Amino acid sequence: MANVRFAISPIQHLVIGLQQDSGAPLPARRWWRAVRSRVPGRALPLIELVAAHPLYLPDFLTPPIPLVPGGVSIADELDVIGAVSTEQVHGELCRYAELGPTPRPVAQLLDGGAAQVNRLLQAVHALYRACLADDWPDMVKRLNADISMRRGTLGDQGTGRMLADVHQAFSDPTRFQLTLQGTAPTVPEHLKRSAEAGFVLSPNLFLGGMISPSIASPWQQPLFAYTASEAVQPPPPAVDGLTALIGKGKAAALRAIGAGCTTTELAVRLGVSAPAASQHTATLRAAGMITSIRDGQCVVHTLTPLGTGLLTANPL
Repeated sequence: MANVRFAISPIQHLVIGLQQDSGAPLPARRWWRAVRSRVPGRALPLIELVAAHPLYLPDFLTPPIPLVPGGVSIADELDVIGAVSTEQVHGELCRYAELGPTPRPVAQLLDGGAAQVNRLLQAVHALYRACLADDWPDMVKRLNADISMRRGTLGDQGTGRMLADVHQAFSDPTRFQLTLQGTAPTVPEHLKRSAEAGFVLSPNLFLGGMISPSIASPWQQPLFAYTASEAVQPPPPAVDGLTALIGKGKAAALRAIGAGCTTTELAVRLGVSAPAASQHTATLRAAGMITSIRDGQCVVHTLTPLGTGLLTANPL
């Protein structure tokens, strides 16, 4: 209990969003209805694997969430999955045979080896790009706001209070029930976890009040995906006074001029055409923010004291 870390996972959101059986959380069903019309064909191996059994999903598909400065990306998680050993992949896929006939997508993974696993990774990435990537930056802000709140509670009131706020199951352990009794794998001696291993808490926007534990795998720390609080909102974005004053394009141009540059150099820095850069400089010059001096074939733009003062007062 004393060793708790928080982590955010895009793959975890995809997997929960794909679990569309009758007991699926309402936010997950809403997300699926909103995105299913643009699901690419390349995502089919992932969709079929998630749907292969209503009560089991191999742990290698939701791997240990790596510690990455600045937050975990889809590429980070795909790298972790890609590094999973063949022993682990086959061990987890073979557990389907204990639950009934082996589903077709599972048999394909078992028979196809590394090539089929690579196809599965491509499916994860394709679904993410088509259905989650555009929304993910805003989702991360909400998830980080939740984590900040939990850490505040942890520091002020301790682990027990923080966990009780995460989900009532942590204050009433009888609410935890094993979904598949007797199917947990035998843990090799060298993989047994110590009590100091701790566990991971991962906020999720698709769970709708539920908690999703992953506690049986010997390959990783116990992980609890929990419902992110709707009561806490991310802080509003900082207001850029310069953009508010002169507009986004002119503000970018003023900052790009910096210590001085030609019109051609400005166009390259802004990623715009030379005529567009020239229009920006004409407006800034008319407002007294820059001066422009011809030097042979080029026109060199530099900041005036007014332009320098505006940049100093409005740093990014």
